[in-house]
Amino acid sequence: MLSENERKIVDYLSKEPSREVTSLEISKDLGMDHNSVLSLLELLKSKGIVNTETQEIDQVDLTEEGKLRREKGLPEDILINEVLKGNQLKVDEIKKIMGKDFSIAITWAKRKNLIEIKDGKVVPKVTSYRSPEYEALIDPSRHSPEIDTLVSRGLLKRSRRITSKVSLIKKVETKDFLNAVTHEVLLSKEWKKKDFRPFNVEAFPPFYPVAKKHFFKLFLEKLKDVMVSLGFKEVITDYVEIEFFNFDLLFQPQDHPAREIHDSFAIEGKGKPMDQNLVEEVKSMHETWWKYEWNQEISKRLLLRSHTTATTARTLAKRPKAPFKSFTIGKVFRPDAIDATHILEFHQLDGLIIEDGFTFKELLGTLEEIFKGIGIEKIKFKPAYFPFTEPSVEAYGLIGRLGWVELCGAGMLRPEILETVHVKERAGAWGMGIERLAMLYTGVDDVRKLYSYDIEFLRQRKVDIRW
Repeated sequence: MLSENERKIVDYLSKEPSREVTSLEISKDLGMDHNSVLSLLELLKSKGIVNTETQEIDQVDLTEEGKLRREKGLPEDILINEVLKGNQLKVDEIKKIMGKDFSIAITWAKRKNLIEIKDGKVVPKVTSYRSPEYEALIDPSRHSPEIDTLVSRGLLKRSRRITSKVSLIKKVETKDFLNAVTHEVLLSKEWKKKDFRPFNVEAFPPFYPVAKKHFFKLFLEKLKDVMVSLGFKEVITDYVEIEFFNFDLLFQPQDHPAREIHDSFAIEGKGKPMDQNLVEEVKSMHETWWKYEWNQEISKRLLLRSHTTATTARTLAKRPKAPFKSFTIGKVFRPDAIDATHILEFHQLDGLIIEDGFTFKELLGTLEEIFKGIGIEKIKFKPAYFPFTEPSVEAYGLIGRLGWVELCGAGMLRPEILETVHVKERAGAWGMGIERLAMLYTGVDDVRKLYSYDIEFLRQRKVDIRW
């Protein structure tokens, strides 16, 4: 039995059975998608009804830019016919009128010898003009010598298309089946004159996958929800950072091993000038306490931020007023050998609290609240060292059969830093790697799977995050 669309094609071919037609003609005359026609022809061929001969043809199609130019005209034509109109105009005036099309219009108008530029003015050599390639733009299917020019201008694109020559080799009696019983069909009693199209009620329905978020994205959003529910405000900064915020403001001396090029991704160039008063404060902090000559040029160097504490540094540089609570979740970048537990770019969560009389004990209590918010009930702390906090701790959480797992580093911001940014109150800060936590919660055994775009892997993965 033929489907409705197969029957349409057979009826079309039966009108002139001796004529060889192409799949493009069938597509155009029947108003069907060409790819659908090709598929239907293959089905008819497998049933021995038609013979097909596949061939590839060259074609040119309009790009999005080409569609725009076909509608509005080429920039050099607009310049001559609508802007200059036979008059001289200053370059700056034309630039204001034509906006982003200015450079294209001037370049092509000069190349076609339509204008010349004298004393800052554009002088037209013609009073009206229509580009010969515009005709080819209207109908790119014609073999015009201007096609190559339009392709080079990005207004047309070449491609090869598969098409088929088709001939009917077997006559088939097509029958008009009734596909659906409608109100009109019942009223007209049309159903009595036709056969009903048979349906296979045992066939499986088509599979339509339900859209869902990437499980790692879902994890990050849940983490943000926990922070916001505890009264923290999210702060977002760029991936590209200057060393001043990544290191200097955080009291890391300029000869610190972490600042070596093999520990961070350096980027060519220098950052923009910073708040000079803050620069002088940082210079004084380093030279007073680390006893060396601080170099501002080093602090201007660009890098991909190696930790989100750079965002905390930028927040402090704005001299926030107490009480203040912020957090950031974002990517950081460090050179490393990629394997199941290491990647070059990963996420961190950094937090900052500034409060009058804020204590180290309250900082530990805040961290316990955060971890309980993500389902970790048992927390313990161990003394540690970080350049920008004193005292400092590492936090560990008891997670199922994995036992005690390191969660974050934290501490009270050093007074040298707070004095530099003129914050008089006490402040606590912490930084947490997120990928490891996500692996524990999502049951992923390879960190690279957190970034998988394998649609089958993602489609089959159950959205199940324990909180």
